[in-house]
Amino acid sequence: MIQKIHIWLRSWVMSATLLSVASNYAYSQATDQMQVKGLVTNDAGEGLKGVSVMIKGAKNGVQTDANGHYTIRAASTATLLFTYTGFNSQEIKVNPSGVINVKMSGNNVLDQVVVVGYGTAKKKDLTGGLAVVGKEQLIMVSTSNLMDRLVGQVAGFSITTGEAAPGASQTLLIRGENSISANNSPLIILDGIPYSGSLADIDPNNVENLSILKDASAAAIYGSRAANGVILIQTKRGALGRAQVNYKGLIGMAEPMQRINVMGPNEYIRFQQDIARIRQGYTGALLDPIAGDIISVTERGNYAKGITNNWQDYVFRKAMTMDHQLSISGGTENTKYMAALAALDQEGVVYNSKLSRLNITTNVDQTFNKWLTTGVGLQYTRKSDGGITPNLEHAIKQSPYGSYKDESGKYVPEPMEYSLIVNPMRNVNAIQDRYNNNFFLSGYANILLPVEGLSLRSNFGYNYRNGFTGTYYGRNTFEGRDQGTQAGGSASINNSNYNDYTWENLLKYERQIGDHRFDVTGLFSMQKTKSWSTAQSGAGFVTDDTEYFMIGSARRLVSNSASLSESAMLSYMGRINYAYKGKYLLTLTGRTDGASVFGINNKFAFFPVAAAAWQIGEERFLKDNAKWLDMLKIRLSYGANGNQAITPYRTLDRLYSNVKYIWGDDGTAVTTAYLAGDGVGNPNLKWETTYSTNLGLDFQLFKNRLSGTVDAYLSKTRDLLMTRTVPIMNGYNRIWDNIGATQNKGIEVTLNSANVKGENFQWNTTAVFSLNRDKIVELRGDGIDDIANNWFIGQPLRVFYDYKMIGVWQNGETITVDGVAPGAAKLYDRDGNGKIEASDRVVIGSKNPRYTASLANRFSYKNFYASALVTGVFDVWRDDHMANLGAWTFGITNYVHDANYWTPENPNATIVSPGYLNPLGHGYYKKVSYVQVKNITFGYKLPHKIAKKVGVNGIDVNVSVNNLNTISNIREVLNYDNTWMASYPTARSYMFGLNVNF
Repeated sequence: MIQKIHIWLRSWVMSATLLSVASNYAYSQATDQMQVKGLVTNDAGEGLKGVSVMIKGAKNGVQTDANGHYTIRAASTATLLFTYTGFNSQEIKVNPSGVINVKMSGNNVLDQVVVVGYGTAKKKDLTGGLAVVGKEQLIMVSTSNLMDRLVGQVAGFSITTGEAAPGASQTLLIRGENSISANNSPLIILDGIPYSGSLADIDPNNVENLSILKDASAAAIYGSRAANGVILIQTKRGALGRAQVNYKGLIGMAEPMQRINVMGPNEYIRFQQDIARIRQGYTGALLDPIAGDIISVTERGNYAKGITNNWQDYVFRKAMTMDHQLSISGGTENTKYMAALAALDQEGVVYNSKLSRLNITTNVDQTFNKWLTTGVGLQYTRKSDGGITPNLEHAIKQSPYGSYKDESGKYVPEPMEYSLIVNPMRNVNAIQDRYNNNFFLSGYANILLPVEGLSLRSNFGYNYRNGFTGTYYGRNTFEGRDQGTQAGGSASINNSNYNDYTWENLLKYERQIGDHRFDVTGLFSMQKTKSWSTAQSGAGFVTDDTEYFMIGSARRLVSNSASLSESAMLSYMGRINYAYKGKYLLTLTGRTDGASVFGINNKFAFFPVAAAAWQIGEERFLKDNAKWLDMLKIRLSYGANGNQAITPYRTLDRLYSNVKYIWGDDGTAVTTAYLAGDGVGNPNLKWETTYSTNLGLDFQLFKNRLSGTVDAYLSKTRDLLMTRTVPIMNGYNRIWDNIGATQNKGIEVTLNSANVKGENFQWNTTAVFSLNRDKIVELRGDGIDDIANNWFIGQPLRVFYDYKMIGVWQNGETITVDGVAPGAAKLYDRDGNGKIEASDRVVIGSKNPRYTASLANRFSYKNFYASALVTGVFDVWRDDHMANLGAWTFGITNYVHDANYWTPENPNATIVSPGYLNPLGHGYYKKVSYVQVKNITFGYKLPHKIAKKVGVNGIDVNVSVNNLNTISNIREVLNYDNTWMASYPTARSYMFGLNVNF
């Protein structure tokens, strides 16, 4: 018996020992960590950045780098989970090789999560008109200005760079103009908070995604100011995974894309001779450049010596740009972070112009527990762009024989002895310091309430901006010179400040019950803004050494001013999203807004919107019979949005106090308050409201080889905010009122095609087309046009109204109009009475283009890639400055090379005679179209193995050229977006880019 027990115990111990060894072996196999690495790509073989790689059942994970590579430590028996927005998730077990390459697939367009008002949504579930700007579009143009990267790439979104100086703001329009007098700019939302600063302050490398809300439904949740559309910008935030450090750098050189091709020395002399013989009847010796009187004394001296100047060489230059950004991002399950530091140093292509910009950005998201998540974001920008630039018009029109500098090296004030066209450089030695600081803070708290699907979110934003400009014209400038017994020097200081805060609280409820999905959102929002400024100026200083810092010592022309403006808004909003079987979608939105800028009787207004969408491609009659159809959705929306973009205090009576009166013969000047002609307020002033209808079609065909969006819209705006004229017997002659109506309609088309989708070579194309027509429906209710403001019922909002030139009068031609001679402009006689008078003026055409278009192509071959973007603006009426010979030359200045102007020897000219004095002061106009090669880029991504050898995860190098060339039916302009031929020129830049991921 004892022996049996002994044998049993020995067997049990042996079994236990074997079991323990086996368990320990299995445990060690399960817990022994190994390094797993690989590459994650899409169907086209392109590396995907930001794919989440998690160990299933654990909290730790990493993200793929810029080239799609990842490295993670995991147990040999673990399973890795790969997830990426818009792609199907994948689970793959670790294999002994330690290498797992993954190709992500799925309907990444349909399931793409996009930013919408107060939240996100899948693209396939949208009911409103919304354009999503992808990363490919954001990086396609290599500039440091965010909006420059989007010109022409979004249907219905117009970006006009009227002033192309570094750091200058652009004019932004979504679906054209609705308002005549109020602001037509879209509302900008940055990280969920209304943003009133300049988009030129934002570092484009920090933008994660951008959405353009275009129709009433998409923009309705922002009711106030949403009549002009909404731009949603989301900056980059941290993500789960180890810290990733990224460097992005740009260095390049810029020059004016083109110059004004003016007359050379010999051609200029011939032109002056033509002016003298036609206008003044000179002949013989009087036309001689030295003995005659066709040029100034100074010009004659330089002509005799053979001295000439190319004035555009003095005002234009080759300019350098350096842009560097260093960022770090990462996070754990509970804490995610991102921080970036960027420095831009950009010279302008015009002498003395420049931009220095420093951007600091941080975003932190913290999850405290299952029900509370908070986040905070900070953006700080310091910008400097001061400098007195030369007068470009004076440089272009200057005589080639004018004097640039005198013997002492000082600029000659009047090179042609002509005070109307002076030396463009005569004030460039002035001191000007201009600084702008922008501090933007955004934060949120998201709370999951103890009811399934119910959550509360509170958003807070604060923005503070201040600007300083200090300018001093010393004695080495014309403006600050000593004048007789008066001491020289002129100084000015301007300080501006602005702040606003926004506080929003949202209650959201989401549920899926069978085939029914509900999403209900309620909002309470308040916003307050305040801006104030001070200014000082004076002249006459003992010394230039103190510059503007001793402005209090000015002896004369002392001026002080200050201003203050405040406004506030209060809003309530409700939105319901409903979906049945994911095929039938309905959105109902209502928002009430109150704004302090309106009259006491009409502070608040209600804006309702309804939208519906039908995923018709999911219906069996299509899904079963049209295998080539991947998605087809029809959208329809109608609703109202408001515009309150007028300056404060228009509803209140306003006294002006900028006039001084002297009371009595021996009295002293005192400031007097008075009621100006527009100083009476209107307590009934209310919201301008736009009612919009949008019909949209979204489609994807041939396994997403061809996709696109087509939208047609019609907007009618009522209660226009504008000034009306009243009889002066009231004591005033103008008052703000809600009068008139406009209409705006158009078509937008966006097409995306995957032309080639091979294993090594891919070619994708995006084409964008926009057509917009606006018109004035009514003005003041009496059917009468407002000729003084060029507003005409039934015509576009912005038009040229003038005498219409139909040719040039010729010798031997029967001239039917009194007071004109051969070579004069032949003007359209509207009523045929043989006289050209005010009633003969007509609407020439619209200042807005009939349509715009763009074509973008992207190529990739293995690690090489390339892209090209071409944009076009068509049929927009502009001033034809080249044809306006008299206003250009004044009978004495330079003119355009090879201009086809009328002389008795050149009767077939298209430009009037130099002798034509234009007694009616009419303009010259031309319908203009231009196509611009916006960007061409070539790049190469180093293989991961090579990058690892130098200690980094990825290296991307590229070269690009921006604004390579413009093809147009006009030539002599510096910037095709500007009607003025001497505006700041568009720059052609050659850039080298480097992107390194650590």
